[in-house]
Order: sequence, then C-alpha cells, then structure tokens
Amino acid sequence: MYKTVLSVMSIMALLAACSSASPQTDGAIDSTTTVLISVEPVEKAPEQQFIEDMWDRQAAQPGADIAKVFRLYQEKAAIGPKNMACWDPQNTEADVCTELVKSMVLLDVHLKEIIPLLDSLELPWRLVVRDCEPQVVTKDIQAGRVNLETIDDVITGYFVERAEPPWFSKVIEPPRCETSSEQPVD
Repeated sequence: MYKTVLSVMSIMALLAACSSASPQTDGAIDSTTTVLISVEPVEKAPEQQFIEDMWDRQAAQPGADIAKVFRLYQEKAAIGPKNMACWDPQNTEADVCTELVKSMVLLDVHLKEIIPLLDSLELPWRLVVRDCEPQVVTKDIQAGRVNLETIDDVITGYFVERAEPPWFSKVIEPPRCETSSEQPVD
C-alpha cells in the first residue's frame, strides 16, 4: 500500500510539473545543494583595450558627445561601406561624417589619441600642417577625410572634406602659427 501511494504521488507530481506552462513560484524552494558558477573575465587584445581606453578618454573631454558619435557611426555603416554616407550631394548643410567629427573633441588632443579613434570610425585622415609647416598632400577630395593641423603632435585645427562645399573646419583661436608677414616680437 505504501509503495502504491508513493508511486501515485510521484506520477501526479511528474504530470503536474510537465503540464505546467509557467514556473511555480508559490511554494518554497528547498535546495540542499548550492552551485557556484564562476565567470572568468574575458581577456581583450591589447589593441582592443587601447581603443576602449581612448574612447573613455574622449568621453571624458568636455563637449564630447560619444553617444551621438556611436549613433552616427551606426548610421554611416548602415548607408554603405567606407565613406559612402559622406558623398551625399543632396545634403548641403551637413553630412554624417562631418557631424560625427563635430561630436568629437579633436582640438588640444594629442595625435596619438585621435588617430586610433578616427581609424576605428573608418574615417580617413591626413596631416596637412605639422609644426606650422604645410605638408605635401594630394589635391583629390575624399568626402569625410579629416585633415589635421598639429603643433608638437597636438591638434590645433582640422577640416572635414565634403563632396560639395562648404567644408567644416575648426581651429584654436588665436592661431598658434605666425604668418610670414608678421614680425617676431622681442
């Protein structure tokens, strides 16, 4: 008799458990064993860690809008490969690439901190002025290319090429380079 009652109770419990669509939370859970799940930290490649650290620094810069940068990058990537989003001649006021660069803080930041960020956004760049000396550059236009001006490898100005004028530019005021017409002050 005891075995029959125990068998019927076991079958009823099994049927109740199998037919229930939602988990039962009414009763107390009696657990005599504890399972510890250990999650090992994911090791990142040094290059990936470096990029993440640079983005953290960029996010800490006053005036940087990193959320907007990432949203615009997703928009740029959705339009097409490389800088296809930057070649839209219908958009005469601004384009995705220009807005992306405007959302970052480039001025007064060391070149080695900005280049990996521009590369990670798939934005071409080049140095056009280094230590007040114009660099030899080609005359081709690449929409979305960031042209950088530096003094001691710190960015003092930049402009973003577009398919159609006007191009967006920004420089540190007052300019740090003397023009050839100015005389040095003693």
